[in-house]
Amino acid sequence: MTRKTAQARRVEVLGETVRQIRAGGMSALRVADVAAAMDVSAALIIYHFETKEKLLAEALMYAAESDLRKLGRIMRESGTPSTRVMAALEWYAPTGRARGWQLWIDAWSFSMRDKVLAKVLVDLQGQWTDAIAGAIDEGAAEGIFTTENSRDAATRLTSMLDGLAVRMLVHQERIGRVELHAWLARQVELELGGKA
Repeated sequence: MTRKTAQARRVEVLGETVRQIRAGGMSALRVADVAAAMDVSAALIIYHFETKEKLLAEALMYAAESDLRKLGRIMRESGTPSTRVMAALEWYAPTGRARGWQLWIDAWSFSMRDKVLAKVLVDLQGQWTDAIAGAIDEGAAEGIFTTENSRDAATRLTSMLDGLAVRMLVHQERIGRVELHAWLARQVELELGGKA
């Protein structure tokens, strides 16, 4: 039997932590439960992550990695800045069962009492905002968009989607893809002065 590398073990722990957060929420997560599911000791998990708070923060970053990679691909694709802004916002938007949003909403709530997690959320949100603001700046340089502050505009657009995610997941409101796209296009036009 070969021993796993420390990095491989960390990735396994993060994957199991994300599964348990999705199943029961951050507040219910116990290091002992993650350890039991993996058939390892809780001490091993603490050895790798030091505290439950750091484990939760790294699990959120781990869960967000694939979304951020997809965002990077969207921003590198050819096409107009308008196309990229809409593609990024539609990727960000809550759709379907929105499993990723369940994690974010849970993290927002938990971070009110956890400074480590709050810092991670600010950083992750900043990455989304900066990417969208970059495409807005390109559009402004090409005369497609009109805005005084691209970062503020990106913040307002993503905040609208944050609110819709809460309405859809917490309040169980149904908003279809076509309707959501129309709302987004309207907000982009109002916010940036350009057609989406």
